[in-house]
Order: sequence, then C-alpha cells, then structure tokens
Amino acid sequence: MNTSRSDIRTALVGHGQPLSDLMAGLATRQNLLHLEIVALIDLGPADEDTALAHARQMGVPLIGTHVEDLARAGDLDLVICAAGNPAVPGALRRLLPEGASLLDCRVQPLFEGIIRLVEENRALRLDSHRLKETRLRLNTFVETAPLAIYIKDTSLRYKRMNRHALHVLGLKEDEVVGKRDHAIFPGGGARWLQKVEQETLQTRQTLHAGGVLPVQGADMHVQVTLFPIIENGKVEGLYGLIEDTTELYESELKLHQVDERLNETQKYLREVLENSRDIIFLTDPEGKILSFNSGAENALKFSRDDVVGTPADRLCTDSAGFAKLLKQALRDGHATRYEAEFRNKELHPVICDISLTLIDGPDGKPLEVVCLCRDITTRLRLKNDLIRSERLAAVGQMASGVAHEINNPLAVIDTIAGMVEETLEDEGRNLDASTRDLLANAMERLHAQVKRVTTITHSLLGFVRKSQTGMAALDLQELLEECLYVLGTEIRRSRTRIVRLYDPRIPEFRSDPMLLEQVFVNLIKNALDAMDAVPDRDPVLEITTSLDEAGVVVRIQDNGIGIPKEEQEKIFNLFHTTKPAGKGTGLGLSIVHDILYRLGGSVRVASEPGQWTRFVVELPLTPPETLRPDPSISAI
Repeated sequence: MNTSRSDIRTALVGHGQPLSDLMAGLATRQNLLHLEIVALIDLGPADEDTALAHARQMGVPLIGTHVEDLARAGDLDLVICAAGNPAVPGALRRLLPEGASLLDCRVQPLFEGIIRLVEENRALRLDSHRLKETRLRLNTFVETAPLAIYIKDTSLRYKRMNRHALHVLGLKEDEVVGKRDHAIFPGGGARWLQKVEQETLQTRQTLHAGGVLPVQGADMHVQVTLFPIIENGKVEGLYGLIEDTTELYESELKLHQVDERLNETQKYLREVLENSRDIIFLTDPEGKILSFNSGAENALKFSRDDVVGTPADRLCTDSAGFAKLLKQALRDGHATRYEAEFRNKELHPVICDISLTLIDGPDGKPLEVVCLCRDITTRLRLKNDLIRSERLAAVGQMASGVAHEINNPLAVIDTIAGMVEETLEDEGRNLDASTRDLLANAMERLHAQVKRVTTITHSLLGFVRKSQTGMAALDLQELLEECLYVLGTEIRRSRTRIVRLYDPRIPEFRSDPMLLEQVFVNLIKNALDAMDAVPDRDPVLEITTSLDEAGVVVRIQDNGIGIPKEEQEKIFNLFHTTKPAGKGTGLGLSIVHDILYRLGGSVRVASEPGQWTRFVVELPLTPPETLRPDPSISAI
C-alpha cells in the first residue's frame, strides 16, 4: 500500500456485512480519496472474518476487536463507524484522538461525508501550517528581541522568560520557571511590578508602568508593558515586556543637572547684571528697551516702568548718534562709543562710555542688544580737577614769583612815600597851600594804591601758601551766623533778606573753622555782589543746610544776575571773574574750590542767567586725617 503523509489517516470500526462492504468499497477508492487505512476494529463475532481478511490483504497495520484498541492507532485524522449498535459512536467520541473527525455511516452517506471531511481536513492542515509558521516567527522574535519578555500564569509565577531577560538577570531558565518575583528580585524590589501585574489581570487591559528593579546588585530603571492572555473568555496569564531605560534615565538626570547648573548660572548672571553699578539695559533690534537694571535706575533716575518699551535713544542727548551706534552693533555684532552724554530724569548730564553687543537667537537672527554704559561723570570731574590742579601748580609757581617781585618794589615805593610824607610834615610850611594839599592828596592816593596792590599780592601768596589753623570741632550753624555777622554792614546796606533753612540734625563735626569761614564769606560776598547788579529786585539770600549719607550739604542761593552758561564751567578757574574790571581778581572762587578740596569736600554751581545762582558745598562728617596736599604749594 503506497501512501503519502498528506493522505488522511483513517480507522474503520464496525462489524459484519456493513464493515465488509465498507472495506471493499474503500479498497478500490482509497487512492482517489487519499485515504490511508491504518486501523481496523472488527466488533463482530470471530467467525465473521470477511473484514479481517480484507484488512490483512490490504496490510492494515492495526487490527483489533475492541473499541479500546483504537487508542493504539496513534495519530488519526478520521474514524469511520459502520457499526449497527448506536452506542458505538458514543464510545468512539470519548476515545477520539485530538484533531480527529468521526463519520457515522448510519447518519451520513459515506462518500459525501468523506469528501466533506477531506476538504475540512485540507483547510485544517493549511490553517495548522500557517499557525505553526506564525508561532515559529513569534518564538524567534521573543527569543531574539532586545527586550526582556516573560510569561506568567494567574498566580504570577513565571512560565517562560526569553534569552535576553535571562542574560540580564544572570539566571538560567530552570532557575526562573515556576518562581515568583520575591525569588528573582530579593528585598521586595519588584513589589511595584506585582501591583501592576495584578491590575492587568483584574482589568484585562494593557498597562504601562515605570520603576526600578534590583538586577545583579544594581538598580535598573525600566519601562514595563503588560497585557493579559485571554483564551475562551478566561484570563490565563499575562505577557510582560521590560525595556531597560537606565541609560535614558541617567541621560535625563545629567540633562536635569545641567539644566539646574544652567539655571543657577543664569540666576547668578541676572543678579550680577541687576546689582551692577553700571548702567545695563537690553533692547530689541528696533532699539526699544526690554529690561533696565537697578544701576541704570540709580544713575538715570528713571524706573523700569518709565522706560521699558520706549526707544533707548531718547535717553541719549545725541539720539541720532545712539541710533547709528545701534545699527553698527546689528551689522558688526559690537559697537563702542566713549564719553557719550545721557540725560537723567532731572535733565542732568550723565557721561558714559557705551558698549553695545548683539545677541543672536537660535535661528541666527538678531534677538536683542546688550547695552553696557559705564558712568564716567565722576571720573571726568576728577580728571578735570586734576588738570585744574596741574594748572594751579603752574600758576602757583608763577604767582609766587610775581608776588615776590612786586612786593620788593612796593616796599621801596611805600618807604619813599613815607619819606615824602615826613618831609611834608617838616617842610610843608615852606610850600604854598595849594602845592602842599596837592602833594598830600597824591601821597594819600599813592598809599591807597600800594595797599591795593599789597592786598592782591597777599591774596596770591595766600592762594599759594594757605595757613593751616588746624582741625577743630565746629558747629556749622554758628559758623554760618558768624559769616553773616562779618558781612552784616553790606547786608544791611543792600537791604538783603536772609532766609535760613538749617537742618537741626547736623551734629558737630571736625574741620578747619578758619578755612571754612573764608569759603562761606567769599560765597556770601559774591551773592551780595550778584544781587547788587539787579537794583530793581528785592534781594533774597537763602542758606540751606542738610544731612545725607555722604556728609553735610550747604546751599547758598541768591536771586541776582546769574552766571551765563558758557561761564559756569570756568567759574573756578584761577583769575577768571565775571565782575566788572576793578571789582574782582578772579582768586576768590579758585581759593574756595582749593580749600574744599583740601578739606575732603567739593563745590559746584548751578545758575539760571538773569534769575538765580546756587552754590552747593559738600563736606564730610569725618575729614581726612591730614589736609590733602595743595599742588600749587609743591610747585613753589
């Protein structure tokens, strides 16, 4: 009997003539029907051996006489029952191998049933082949996937674990199968995973979770995907996919640490920029202010709300120049300008060195411009003071020589004038009255002019060699009142009204009373002269004292003729005067400036021509241990 494994493995069960007819019919058609008869069970009496004879003739491998003998037939695809006893099909169904079909010839025509079963068997074999291929591919994927994959039953015992999972855990399959997590992950490190697995079994839903598993003495950060295994509507277990995310976690941790350091650096830079004494503000590419630091607020007297959103060039006296500088920064990335003038909220000039730096955005386009402006107003003033001191040194040297040279002939002239006066007293009776009176008047005028020249030379020498009466505690209010008393005659003559605005908080402080008296007498005298120049105006002299962080401030303001704008910067220069010829030497304010410098103070002037003039004197509460050196003295 030639057969192929693709033939249908068939067993025949019955007895008597029906079984013999079945054998005879199949003997001639088994090749056509692709049947392989592998068993014959003859349930009839022993003398009815027709079917058995056919079976032996056909070479049937298994011949039996009881239904139970069918169990020895092995794999079967089809069992054909030709028994008259209706109980036999029921017994066969109980013994029917898995995947085999039963054909009862009493119910269904034989060949129609065989054809149907052949078609069903072919379809079943095709589905089985496809299923095997699918299972093979799935098994290959599970074993080669770079993920830890496992299967658990409903009691959460491991049924299977792929090679990658075993490699990660450092275990063998027999060390895992049938175990629970507490045996695989000591110390309860997988409790969170068990909770998610229980939830997967209960909800019958796919769940995702993240956590840490203790693996070979180290923590492994993982992402887990769990989905239930459901067969015939019943949950039979679950699949688990574990992805090792340790590197990702460490990368995110490092990135987080970098972000924290970056935030700390940005915070530090913001604090540095915000608390810098320099003027720092940001603008957009159009020049509108985006931010304004506290240094800018202090220097320019504007608040952030005053300027944010406004054009930055409005802060600069030369708006066009600033706009040009901004364009240069946008073009070249950087631009600088020295000694640019800003105007603060009080319209006072603030001189700055400007540095503009362009910041590009991620797209490479201009994002904002950093404007760093260093206030050099004080530095320029000190520089000018130094230049003036150097000039004073040169002038002092010259003045000393001139004064000495003038004093010598003056002494001779004064001596001769004295001799002439004595001669007039002794011999004047010999002269006529008109000549005697003429000579007497001439000598009087000569003495007056000698005295005037002597006063000038003494002022020059006083400017060069100022006497140091020494430091002492003084009451500022008493000192100012003494100065007013000294000038009382002129004050009364001019009918000047004195307005006293003294700050009672000012304590006694150490300074040089004699030098300060010289300063204030000079300033008050200048104020009286300025008010005399406007005879149609009631003269008012206002003296104000105040206390601030730097020390004591004294303001002396008059409502006189004022000082022209172009003269205000020159007012403290040596020999510069705004008084008519013969009324001023140009020494007074230079001496005032020099005295205050040596005492650690300063003086400045503000004036509205034709309206008023105000001198502001600033003095420290704690003077220098020694008077600052006078550059004009060192030159002599």
